[in-house]
Amino acid sequence: MPGPATPEGAAAGAPDCADVTAVVVTYQPDLAALRALVAQLLAQAGRVIVVDNASDADIAASVPADARLTVQRNAANLGIAAAQNLGMLQALQAPACRYVLLADGDSLPAPAMVARLRAALEDGGAAAPVAAAGPLTIDQRTGEAAAVLVDEQGRRTRRTLDPDDAPPVQEVGFLIASGSLIPVTALRALRGMRSNYFIDHVDTEWCFRARAAGYRLLLVPQARLYHRLGDAVRRIGLRNGRPVAYHAPLRDYYSFRNTLLMHRDTAISVHWRCYQLLRLAQFAAYYLVLGDLRRQRLRFMWLGLRHGLGRVSGHLVAGTTACTAIPATPLDPVS
Repeated sequence: MPGPATPEGAAAGAPDCADVTAVVVTYQPDLAALRALVAQLLAQAGRVIVVDNASDADIAASVPADARLTVQRNAANLGIAAAQNLGMLQALQAPACRYVLLADGDSLPAPAMVARLRAALEDGGAAAPVAAAGPLTIDQRTGEAAAVLVDEQGRRTRRTLDPDDAPPVQEVGFLIASGSLIPVTALRALRGMRSNYFIDHVDTEWCFRARAAGYRLLLVPQARLYHRLGDAVRRIGLRNGRPVAYHAPLRDYYSFRNTLLMHRDTAISVHWRCYQLLRLAQFAAYYLVLGDLRRQRLRFMWLGLRHGLGRVSGHLVAGTTACTAIPATPLDPVS
């Protein structure tokens, strides 16, 4: 099968970052978007591993044939956390791998994104080790840059960066997983994601765990990732307002449950705990007043709170209030 056209700006020949392995997790992906992602990653990284969570489509037959590309199909949907861990375990087996890049199947790196992230990690300084460097995320639907969260004088601050007038590197309190470049040394020290979370706050918990261990997180504004956060974007407020990502009601369950699990599993500062809990309250108020499917959302939120308080985790079985356990991978954190 012929491969897709080379994305604009993709480098020809050997990639800039041969010591980078990209790990892509898919579940029922848009195949055209996945092909574009894989082609761009092959142009920028030394190796690409796609971990598919039992999609209906034949993913291996849907992506370009390349000796540097591996597709692993899971027999069931294990969630994003376990799939990321399985892909990272494969990456760690190669002695030449020094960095692991995480990517969602609906993301698209801009040209030179990986090289810019790698340069930021190598120039990170000796003040404290760096757990990951991430790009500035641009919403594919609106063209707007996502806001970032930073710590300023002990307080959490939400800041929107101008993509064309931003510092070369910005230390942040949190990075989304997609687009994050992680040094292998940090990954071995911190370990991977919590498989039992399944989805939502998987990357949040990892970032808090990294910061509690004394690591920094860096945002590199000149490295760009085009991404879709949520199923749709709506705006609140006046004069075009703030964009709000909409997910299906089921995601409300995981968001509420995993927020509470994260507060028990990970060392988090008081102001970040308060921010997370306030965010849940704001989330509930907005979606239950202005959102759609309000009764369904309320049921999922309430169940998520119950399960979070009761330390229930895993994959929620459709149509029930029970969860299927997700086996821990060898890369899961020990505690």
